Amino acid sequence: MKKLTDKELAIMEALWEHGEQSIRDLIGYLPEPLPHFNTIATYVRRLEMHGMIHHKELSAKFYLYDAAISREQYINAIHKDNVKKFFGGSYMGFISNLVKEHDVSVDELKELIKMVEEE
Repeated sequence: MKKLTDKELAIMEALWEHGEQSIRDLIGYLPEPLPHFNTIATYVRRLEMHGMIHHKELSAKFYLYDAAISREQYINAIHKDNVKKFFGGSYMGFISNLVKEHDVSVDELKELIKMVEEE
């Protein structure tokens, strides 16, 4: 799955939080500085091309856009891709790195193990 740019992620966040939106509506949810309308439309077309969003045509020149994937699906796909790219697909390597670099406590690790065992 494509890793999103900050602007693309802002568009996805607006769709995840507020549902269907026209491009004009999306503009109201984007952080400053706002890109030009045509630039936002380009981001939207790119996201649609990558299967991240889809549209509903209400008239010849008016579309509503909505997320085609959930926030959780995106996060999971990005995590899987990063584990594959940076840790050769090894979740053990990924977790080991988190422990070494972010001072994950023994109690947090125990809690994770308990959560996995309960699933």
